[in-house]
Amino acid sequence: MLPWIRNLVRPSLFWKIFLWFWLATLITLTSVIFLYSLTGQDNKLVPASDEEAKQLRQAAINIQLRKIIDEYQTGRLLTLNRVPDDLNNTFIIDKNGEDLTGKEVPDVLYHLSSFYRNRNTPAMVIVDNEAFIGPEVVFNRGNYYLLFLREKSPHQFTTVVSYLYHSISTWHLLIALGISALVCIALTWYLTRPIHQLQKTTQAFARGDLSARAQRYLGKRQDEFADLAEDFDLMAERIERIIHSQKRLLSDVSHELRSPLTRMQIAASLAQKSANSDSRTHIDRIELEVERLDEMIGELLQMAALERGHVNEDRANFMLNDLLDVIVEDAKFEAEAHNKTVDYHTDGDIAFNGYYSLLARAIENVLRNAIRHTPDDTCVTVATSESQLGVEIKICDSGHGVNEEHLKKIFDAFYRPTDARERTSGGAGLGLAIAKRGVEANGGTITAYNQQGSGLCVVIQLPKARV
Repeated sequence: MLPWIRNLVRPSLFWKIFLWFWLATLITLTSVIFLYSLTGQDNKLVPASDEEAKQLRQAAINIQLRKIIDEYQTGRLLTLNRVPDDLNNTFIIDKNGEDLTGKEVPDVLYHLSSFYRNRNTPAMVIVDNEAFIGPEVVFNRGNYYLLFLREKSPHQFTTVVSYLYHSISTWHLLIALGISALVCIALTWYLTRPIHQLQKTTQAFARGDLSARAQRYLGKRQDEFADLAEDFDLMAERIERIIHSQKRLLSDVSHELRSPLTRMQIAASLAQKSANSDSRTHIDRIELEVERLDEMIGELLQMAALERGHVNEDRANFMLNDLLDVIVEDAKFEAEAHNKTVDYHTDGDIAFNGYYSLLARAIENVLRNAIRHTPDDTCVTVATSESQLGVEIKICDSGHGVNEEHLKKIFDAFYRPTDARERTSGGAGLGLAIAKRGVEANGGTITAYNQQGSGLCVVIQLPKARV
């Protein structure tokens, strides 16, 4: 399913508010009709329903069968006192507008007759809680009569709905629903737009854009959303200051440690010259630890510079294959010392435009990490491919892999999945973090997954647009 379709059909706050507003509009309209039906005394004429028309025809048939009209035409007039009870609510109107049974003819029957002449269909109207239905034309011996029925009024709500149904066309109803929907959508958009803007800001902040702020998107709003955006901006500003202070502290401390480390290295070298065989072992150990500490400080300084966006080189055009050839050759030398091998496969020459040193350091860190964690007498594979989407560099080892819950965190600085990558393997947990920042500086992404069987695969995706 396409992302925009998935976003459209998911139960979002926008659609919930819209449906509630629309439902409230329809309920309000229904309530108005219902209250009007309770308070209204007279309703306009509406076409008779199928059931009412059938009732009229049945009454006409009964009158014909009982020869009531014949009694009138032969002079045996029905007086009001002789009218059967079942005809009390029946009107048989002759051409003179008089009822055969002598009952007083309500004026509303003339309106029903006029409606019939105009539309050629019977109608129904409610007057004083009584419903009048008709007419049905009855022919007898060359004359015609109009038959009307009177009965207790049905609930006026259904009558009003029926009137609306017959007096409003389908297009008018659809237009009214469309207008109400547009009004509800506009109101819903006005209420939910600040939420979407705040969501975009939080997403940008989560991606590392510490300068992202919410109030700039909300304009001159003065409601609760503006208060929420202001609180978020205060929080973001404070977090930005804290993180920048930590980065600055880390960078300053790393710089300050460089000088004493240099003096320690010089002192260890001088001590090495005058040391005896027993003390040389300890001095060698000191020099090794000082070198490791110096390397870690160098990585810290580089990572701090990358996080600040400081890149000490310009973009250049180069062949990615040439860069990988150099890195893989150095890696093979390191791997052979531990009875490991490195296999390199490529689809062909791949040109790229980016930061050569940063990309080289990123690939080298990933490759050395793979060599470090693959068992002896196993192989590390490096493969490159190019497609319409971009350039892919895949580096896989034959180790034990990383637990799934650690995969997204192994590119964080100082993070160690201790159950998969032990501290005894060396390093300070900065190699992959630096690799990630180097790849991102070149416009790419870096991910990791466990391959089937055993081993971890790290995939570097570089954009083809930069080639």
